[in-house]
Amino acid sequence: MRVVALTLCTVVIPLTPAGYSQELSGNGMARNIVVIAPGEPMEEVVRKAAHVVPSPRQMAWQEMEFIAFVHFGTNTFTDREWGQGTESPAVFNPFDFDARQWVRVIRNAGMKMVIITAKHHDGLCLWPSAYTDHSIKNSPWRGGKGDVVGEVASACREYGLKFGVYLSPWDRHEQSYGDSPRYNEHFRNQLRELLTHYGEVSEVWFDGANGEGPNGKKQVYDWPSYYALIRDLQPKAVIAVMGPDVRWVGTESGYGRETEWSVVPDVVQDLDAVAAGSQQNPVDGAFVPGDMMANDLGSRKKIEKARALVWYPSETDVSIRPGWFYHADQDTRVKTPEKLVDIYYSSVGRNSVLLLNIPPDRRGRIHDSDIKSLTGMRTILDQTFAVNLAFGAAVRASNERARHSATYAVDNDNGTYWTTADGVASATLEYSLPARTTFDRALLQEYIRVGQRVERFHIDLWDGVRWNQIVQGTTIGYKRLLRFPAVTGEKIRLVIDESRTSPTLSTFGLYKAPPRVQVQPNGGRFEKSVTVRLSSDVPGVAIHYTLDGTRPTLQAPRYVSPIVLDYSATVTALAAVGGEPCIEATEARFTRCKSVKNIVVDKSYSPKYQGHGVVTLTDGFRATTDFNDRAWLGFESNDMTATLDLGKKQRLSTITAGFLQQQGSWIFLPSQVAVSLSVDGKKWSTALETACPVERTEEVLVRDFSFPVKETDARYIKVVARNVGVCPPWHSGAGDKAWLFVDEIIVQ
Repeated sequence: MRVVALTLCTVVIPLTPAGYSQELSGNGMARNIVVIAPGEPMEEVVRKAAHVVPSPRQMAWQEMEFIAFVHFGTNTFTDREWGQGTESPAVFNPFDFDARQWVRVIRNAGMKMVIITAKHHDGLCLWPSAYTDHSIKNSPWRGGKGDVVGEVASACREYGLKFGVYLSPWDRHEQSYGDSPRYNEHFRNQLRELLTHYGEVSEVWFDGANGEGPNGKKQVYDWPSYYALIRDLQPKAVIAVMGPDVRWVGTESGYGRETEWSVVPDVVQDLDAVAAGSQQNPVDGAFVPGDMMANDLGSRKKIEKARALVWYPSETDVSIRPGWFYHADQDTRVKTPEKLVDIYYSSVGRNSVLLLNIPPDRRGRIHDSDIKSLTGMRTILDQTFAVNLAFGAAVRASNERARHSATYAVDNDNGTYWTTADGVASATLEYSLPARTTFDRALLQEYIRVGQRVERFHIDLWDGVRWNQIVQGTTIGYKRLLRFPAVTGEKIRLVIDESRTSPTLSTFGLYKAPPRVQVQPNGGRFEKSVTVRLSSDVPGVAIHYTLDGTRPTLQAPRYVSPIVLDYSATVTALAAVGGEPCIEATEARFTRCKSVKNIVVDKSYSPKYQGHGVVTLTDGFRATTDFNDRAWLGFESNDMTATLDLGKKQRLSTITAGFLQQQGSWIFLPSQVAVSLSVDGKKWSTALETACPVERTEEVLVRDFSFPVKETDARYIKVVARNVGVCPPWHSGAGDKAWLFVDEIIVQ
């Protein structure tokens, strides 16, 4: 599925020759690439992989963990996502612009850097560029004397945050675009302005969006010259994601891989260029376009036949809203604190850096709805990670290297670490806690300055008789966060089942999240009634709930006995401690509908978006606006025909089918939906139809198509949804295969 208009390329940064000591080389330089000789045995390839490490700039970037994207510009005022380049600079006029407010909000949310969209695809420069008139110097804002980039950079310095820039290579306004030599010079000139006028720049962010210029030719970007300029003017800056230092994780959902390797194979092809490269500077031109979106990028199977291995970590980007720019109609669709926390665990907690987009509104301020969610997210994380319950634990390792004892994993110092003797690739660390303790979160960090090594691990709890596994994982990397049902005990063990060489651990932590409510069952469909029970993982706390999907307050009903539902409802519940409601709420949606005995889909859905099979359509669990939430069936170019069997003839009233619209990800509503009924599965009634002409929109939504069937008797129901087939001419993917995403066919 083509979810964003990016054509990713990969680049490497060769530094020192390969070496295999546990420490950095004497000159302090990182070895973030290694070449594999033809015919090297697998054992040697794995050993080399274990000793590839981040460069200093990559390490500094990784340690930020959580950073901000800020999309602001022409699209903010035209209510679009991608501008045409024909918009007048006069549309840009925020009436209450405050970059300091942006940075305060971002800092208070725990983020460490701001990346501003200095120029998006429409070409309007948010600084007074000397190389174009399509700039805010020709806008009414600040009388043409304003500089958004400058004010953001100044605010970052004031509040102690790092500063980065996004500069779109695609420029739909610039007349030289498509004349490759001329435009590349123009682009370098604008890049030079950004890298010399605003102090230290810590990240330069490029995407791969590309199109034809006014001359009808497609621009060829001179990436090596862009990189050389950045290395010369801002040598500490990482270049992402069309660049050598940081790669795109592969989706814009905010969710990284369960198994995330920072060491990946074959992103460099020109090995002669690597060999000829300086020890001091990267060979940034030694790259080829490559697909870095597979689920498995760095396993033993993937590196077995590698020609080179490079440290190339992932950045996980997502917007706090459905769109990347501000749209007033999305003020009620800001991601909840709970959703942001889930994204945090699934990005920062999976060896990635989270890049969260927060788009300012037309005033030039971050909207209150976004601030509320960010504040709630920060509160949940702070309450969870305030106290490491493993700190001070007595720890015993099955093996440890001299000067790297197991106590270093629980000393709250990431600069120290435990590791084993040479040749010991699996080990156990046993922790005796100071007292009997309840916890439901674990944090692990490898000492990646000497490499990423752990391939598989698990954590056990001692119940007085035996060890019981509570959670397991694969890679750790810079940071791994694990969630599991609350357990109580005073003795646990971490078992490193498999590692590429001597494993390392700089941090081990145990934590307890704020009290959270469990809903049983956790939603779904029912026919007549359902009994819902609420409980908390902390005994004795008060639980408040609502049935209409709104967030409970202390004035909402308090749970005292099971809730019996005989109608569709959304149960939302939270715990209260000491008279104060907890931030994190739990939601479960219940749908009253007919039971479906069997369902058949006559055209194949994509194996990439298969939910949990055809039952996904009738299980009562509604998918979200995130197409990656594993609750959608996705059809690439194909129509969908689903035939439902109720098991017996029944009186029906309404048939409803739900579809996703996200045109920016090539996902369109069906052009037509039709429903027909049958008693015997052979003779079908005249279909009820509704047409849905394709309309250009940036709105992301789930739309239900409902068909009243006027108290009709039937056993079989056929739902046909027509895919638009290909993206329409006005779409950036014109002619590409379009997607149809379906979930929940509800029979009432």
